[in-house]
Amino acid sequence: MFDAFILAAGFGTRLRPLTNHRPKPLVPVCGIPMLTYALALCHRHGLREVVVNAHHLGEKLRQWEGLHEGVRVSLSIEEPEILGTAGGLKLVADRLAPTFVVVNGDVLTDVDLHTLRALVPPDGGAMALRPRGADRYGVVAADATSTVVELVDVARATPVGEVDRTTHFTGVHALARSTLGLVPEGYACVVRTVYQALVPGRSVRALHHDGLWLDDYAFFREILTD
Repeated sequence: MFDAFILAAGFGTRLRPLTNHRPKPLVPVCGIPMLTYALALCHRHGLREVVVNAHHLGEKLRQWEGLHEGVRVSLSIEEPEILGTAGGLKLVADRLAPTFVVVNGDVLTDVDLHTLRALVPPDGGAMALRPRGADRYGVVAADATSTVVELVDVARATPVGEVDRTTHFTGVHALARSTLGLVPEGYACVVRTVYQALVPGRSVRALHHDGLWLDDYAFFREILTD
């Protein structure tokens, strides 16, 4: 069973021409492919069986199958069409652990994946939320009980106590496998299917993360303007 799912299927349009001939997660940071960092993060938190999805230049990820950074990697190539952040999960649902973690392959972060996974309620999910950046990425907010009650323009729940609207979704999250029954066949977004359904029922927990988090755009913007 796969403990973690790493998203690596995107087209990398914001990083062109760097992604014209390689998938975005294989773009090097300090000489090391971004995917390596994601795998090392999984290993650090005890996730040993990992599936990486692929579409754009997916064959270039074949060399990553097997043992890397202390985890066993399997590849799920989405053909002929890309399936999105939820469709890719549904494709391998029968091989996912009862509770699993999802990490973007183009993000550098030190989110505590072990704690995040442990927060998932039965038939629910958990999101890593980060302060600062809500104006750019959209507000995803939790109430005083660390329950997600505001999901950009997609879903709301009745809050308990104060709501911190300074936070945004990092793209790092964990789900109960049972929630993938909410995903339709074909292309689907995990926010607009699974989380849209779960948030109103207060079934999504929040892990507030104030540590390292850089997405592809933010990282390369900082390098180029340093």
